[in-house]
Amino acid sequence: MRWLFRAALLVLGSSSGIPSNAQETLPEAVGPPASAPAETPATPYPQRYVFYDLNPDGLVHEGRRVRYKPVFAVIGDFTAFDQDDASLAQVGDQEDTPDLRAGRFGIGMRSKGETPWEFLFVADYVESRVREDERVQLFDLRFRLPVGRMRIDFGKQKQPFVYELVGLSLTNSQQERILNPFFVTRSIGVLGSGPLAGDRMTWAAGWYNDWLETNASFSDNANDYVGRLTGLAQVSPDNRNFLHLGLGLRRVGPDAGIIRLSGRPESNVADRYVDTGEFAADYAGSLSLESVWQHGPLALTFEQVFTRADAPASGNPEFAGRYFMASWMLTGESRAYNRSLGYAGAVIPERRTGAFELVARISQIDLDDENIAGGELDKFYVGLNWWSSQQWKAGIGYGYADLDRDGLRGVTKMLLLRMQWAY
Repeated sequence: MRWLFRAALLVLGSSSGIPSNAQETLPEAVGPPASAPAETPATPYPQRYVFYDLNPDGLVHEGRRVRYKPVFAVIGDFTAFDQDDASLAQVGDQEDTPDLRAGRFGIGMRSKGETPWEFLFVADYVESRVREDERVQLFDLRFRLPVGRMRIDFGKQKQPFVYELVGLSLTNSQQERILNPFFVTRSIGVLGSGPLAGDRMTWAAGWYNDWLETNASFSDNANDYVGRLTGLAQVSPDNRNFLHLGLGLRRVGPDAGIIRLSGRPESNVADRYVDTGEFAADYAGSLSLESVWQHGPLALTFEQVFTRADAPASGNPEFAGRYFMASWMLTGESRAYNRSLGYAGAVIPERRTGAFELVARISQIDLDDENIAGGELDKFYVGLNWWSSQQWKAGIGYGYADLDRDGLRGVTKMLLLRMQWAY
C-alpha cells in the first residue's frame, strides 16, 4: 500500500495549470459577497458572522449592535458490520448500530463595532453505545477578539492540527476522520492566528490544558502546544482551483505522567481498533504534512503525521498515520478555498436536484513500535454523498478495515448510512 501514498504525493506536488470557476459564499469564514467580480480575492476578516456558518446571508439575524445566529445540527447514522473470526478475537463483536452522531444547538454572535468581537456557544447531545456516560456536553465555548490582523481565541475550541480536523465536520467529503489518534476534537486553551503573504498563507499557534473539565489538578493535566502554517502554491482568483500545502507541529504532555494514543476505523460506533494503551512518557511530539490539489470538480488530498514519544521505558516509540483521498463532484460543483482558515469549504449545490459527490480514500494508522503493540490498521473507504442543499446531506459509504494486532490479521467490512441537517 505504501507505493500508493508515494504516487499520490508525487501527483499533488507536480500539478499545475489551474483555471477559474464561479464565486461562492464560504462556510465558517465568509468571503466577499456573491456579486463581487471574480478577480476580487477573499477578504481575510469578513464583516459578517464567522463561526459555524453554512449560509450567512439567509440565516444571520441583525440586532442593533450585534449580529447573531442560532446554531442547530443533527446527524443520524446507521452502521452495519461484517467481521471475520480474527477481527472478532481482536476487538470483539461490533454490533450493527443506529447512532445519533450529533445533536448540536447553540448561538453565535458578532459585534458591529470597529473592533468586532465574536462569541460561540454550542452544546451537543450524543447518544451511542461507545459513549454511554455522555448525553449533553459542552462542544464549543469560544470568544474571539481581533488585534490588528491577528485573532485571539479563548475557550473550548479545536486545536489547529491536521487538515481533516480544521474544517467543519459537517462539510467534509468523508463521513468520519481517520487520524484521530493524533489529535483531540476540542480542548480548552488560547489560540492566536492570522494571515501572511497577502492572504496566501495562514498561521496559527495555541496552548491548551483541560483541567477545568476534569477532576485532576492543573499540573496533572497535559499541556498541549500546537501550531499550523499553510500556504497556497497556486490559486485561481475565485479561490476554487488551488494547490494548498501545510505544516503542523504538536507537543502533547502527559496526564499524570501517562500518554495514550488510540483510534477508530472511520466509525463513531466502532471500538478502538488501534490502541497503545497507557504508557509512561514525558511528552509526544508530532509533525503533520498536508497537501490539497483541486481542479474544478476534482480534489486530491494527502496527509501524513509522524509522532515520537519521549518514553524511555517503552523504547521511545514512533508512530505514524496517513491517508490519500480523491473527491469528484459528479454534478460539476467545486469547493471554494477559505483563505482565512486555510481550508476548502462547503459544497454549494447549483441545481435543484442537489450536488452528488463520489469519494474514495485509502489510509493507514501504525501504532506498533518498540515495546508498544498498538496495532497497524489499513483502511479503504468509498462513498457517495448527496448534498441536496446547503443544509441537507445524505451519504452512503463502504469501508474495508484490515487490522494487524495481537498476532492476528482481522478484517472488518462496514456499511455507513448518514443523514444530516444543519442551520
